[in-house]
Amino acid sequence: MLAGLLPFFGYLATASAHSFWLDGGEFVAAAIDLDIAHPPGHPVAGLLGRLFAYLPAGPLPYRVALAQAACAAVATGFFAAAFDTTLRTLGSIDGRVSLALGVAGAWLFAGAPGVWLQAVRPEVYALQAMLLAIVLERLVHLEATWPTTDVRPLYVAALAFGLALANHHFMALLLLPAAAPTLARVYRSRGGRSLLIAAAAVLVGLSAYAYLPIRASTSPPLDLGHPTDLERFFWVVSARAYQTTHALEDDPLGVRMLDVIVQLAESLHVVSLVLALVGGYALARTPGARRLGWIWGATVAIGVLGRGWLGFVRGNPDAAGYLGPVFAGLAALATAFFGALVVGLARPTRPGALPARSSVALAALALALGLAQLRAGATASSLAHFHATDDFDELRHRAVPSRAVLVLNVPQSVFRHWGVDAVDRVRPDVALVPRPFLTYPELAETLSARHPELASLLRSALVRGELLAPELQSLASRRPVLVDMDPRVGLGVFDTLAPRGLLYEVVDGGASARDVAETAEARHEALARLARAAAPDPDLPESLSEETRAQTLWVHYGDALYFAHLGVLGPARTSLARALEIAPMSNELLALDAVLREVPEGARRRIDVRPFRVGE
Repeated sequence: MLAGLLPFFGYLATASAHSFWLDGGEFVAAAIDLDIAHPPGHPVAGLLGRLFAYLPAGPLPYRVALAQAACAAVATGFFAAAFDTTLRTLGSIDGRVSLALGVAGAWLFAGAPGVWLQAVRPEVYALQAMLLAIVLERLVHLEATWPTTDVRPLYVAALAFGLALANHHFMALLLLPAAAPTLARVYRSRGGRSLLIAAAAVLVGLSAYAYLPIRASTSPPLDLGHPTDLERFFWVVSARAYQTTHALEDDPLGVRMLDVIVQLAESLHVVSLVLALVGGYALARTPGARRLGWIWGATVAIGVLGRGWLGFVRGNPDAAGYLGPVFAGLAALATAFFGALVVGLARPTRPGALPARSSVALAALALALGLAQLRAGATASSLAHFHATDDFDELRHRAVPSRAVLVLNVPQSVFRHWGVDAVDRVRPDVALVPRPFLTYPELAETLSARHPELASLLRSALVRGELLAPELQSLASRRPVLVDMDPRVGLGVFDTLAPRGLLYEVVDGGASARDVAETAEARHEALARLARAAAPDPDLPESLSEETRAQTLWVHYGDALYFAHLGVLGPARTSLARALEIAPMSNELLALDAVLREVPEGARRRIDVRPFRVGE
């Protein structure tokens, strides 16, 4: 209770009220409306988030974030128990000392910034950490009591493993090497019957996936993959849409592995990594503890290799979310270092006597380091003062014209729209065309059925892979059409767009130079107001402002390309200067700036911006 409750209150105090960036908005929508999120569907996270949405405690995104906070706290409690069990296998150690060291190690895990950030925003990684913590704790307990005839801990671990597969199967599968020796021992000792019972428990956990086709058959607001038949069900559950994304990594495997090591050092400090190495050595040298050392060591090694193979995205909080079991394994090994010291310094004492002073001092030191880690995690990952997403939502969602059609090309813009729409319920008149997801099964067909006027636009986007000016203008004659700027928007469409808010409105007769010039000033004023509103709170950690800067950079970059292509070079220079303030070393921005400097002030000349578009 002590191990989990103290971090839980810290998570409560630092959780996000606005669901942060990335796919947080999507998970808020999935929880509120019981929707089907992106593959593999994440049914367990959606159902758990819906349960917490009933709590009368703050905004809906905050309530969904509380579900992850509770999961992270429960995971911490299970890890404390597992660490305590591990320490007792090292030798003669006072139970009070091993319990204190187990709590300290659990706080080392709970306070890691990579863990803390998963506990204060709507996501799936804290839930996954909890399920895998149950698996690891039960495996450690079973190995610590071996030989035994009671293999019920294996059945509990199997049920948790099945639920973990139904939440994030890649992370769950990485745990199999750690469990393999235990499974082999059970098979040799008890035969195949125990493993069959465990397999049945895994299937019970996996049955959570049955939620997907049941819910999809009711046409929920958000239905990614529409898994109503076997083909689409396996498309969603297998996450086929993301199975080859690791091949997109430019960096070699060694560099990616180094990125993972850097993330671990930043979250746990390099001293903790050194202590973990020594603690692992101590477990390997102790006959009764070797099996437990394998569990923790394999969890760390396979987790690091798996995350590195998949591709590590620097600065992406989701990438750190994959490392939850790795953080726990390293915390266990670091705790074993203190346990080995206690055992090495132990002196015979009479029963019931107080622990030796050296043991108490080591336990106090470990607890102090654990508290320091909790403080560091809260400082580095607090979202209590974060509000930038809400400021962007005001311009990109709430302030759009009546009956607008939003053609959104950036995945995060789509996620934010889904989230704010589920929370606010104030713009039922707005139709969304989520272009990055149009190839998902049945999505385009469902949109066409709900909004027949979008059929021609959707068909051209799917068949040709681009937006065409005639379809956009035809739709704009009936409803306002707004587009977010992105390299996916073809240059042939630029002449029919005019800036509006954070988006670009389609002008059905084409945008004249005067239209562009008049809207350019309003655009820059709107972005200046947004910059002031979304300015990071002084208490917000610097690392958590990176994504807001990236979003702002993308807007200025898109504006610079747009104005330069149309030959309106004054606004192009203004947008480019603001973008360079955020990313002064960007090759695309510097190259475009060099070209603009060659054009005299006041001259009007269209710039071929194709060489400066990301990816080209």
